[in-house]
Amino acid sequence: MRAGLIEIDETAQRFIAEESQSQDRIRLIANRLHEGSEREYFLKEKEVREDNHIPPTDSILFLEIKVSDASEFADIIRVKGVQVGNYRILRSQSAAVPNAIAAILLDIRDRTGKLPHAYFGWAEGNPIQYLLRFILFGEGDIAVVTREVLRKAERTLSVVPAFMSEAKVLKTSRFKLSKVNAADPL
Repeated sequence: MRAGLIEIDETAQRFIAEESQSQDRIRLIANRLHEGSEREYFLKEKEVREDNHIPPTDSILFLEIKVSDASEFADIIRVKGVQVGNYRILRSQSAAVPNAIAAILLDIRDRTGKLPHAYFGWAEGNPIQYLLRFILFGEGDIAVVTREVLRKAERTLSVVPAFMSEAKVLKTSRFKLSKVNAADPL
């Protein structure tokens, strides 16, 4: 994994602590920032809750990684907490989105002792295309590449990430990465 240090600002730390104290799991919805409006977050949350049967009483955080210039790769991932209306967002930037998501998930797990559950958009298409997009631009099918980054970072099989696909568990592990039927992969 290409991340050395995670710096989380006070607001983001507070969001994570609130999630950790209020429920047994920390749910994060990966989101590609568009306009950043309350409506954007409302629609994304509604879609993810419906597709993954997340109870309305369970709170969530959004996780957004802006793609930065690949030539400016840094070992430090800075996470900033942002609130838009009632929606709490963890924002960062990285040249490699899947690596940043994996590093943040591992950091949250280590800080809280709780397994983060991450929900992603899913894209249909050619896997070679996604691999090339990841190599060239730090993007691709974010969920699949993030899972692979986590699997390599956590070599013990008992901590390999799991994917939920239409309520069918594919593998059991220390993370839960879930499929979201969305046109936008992240």
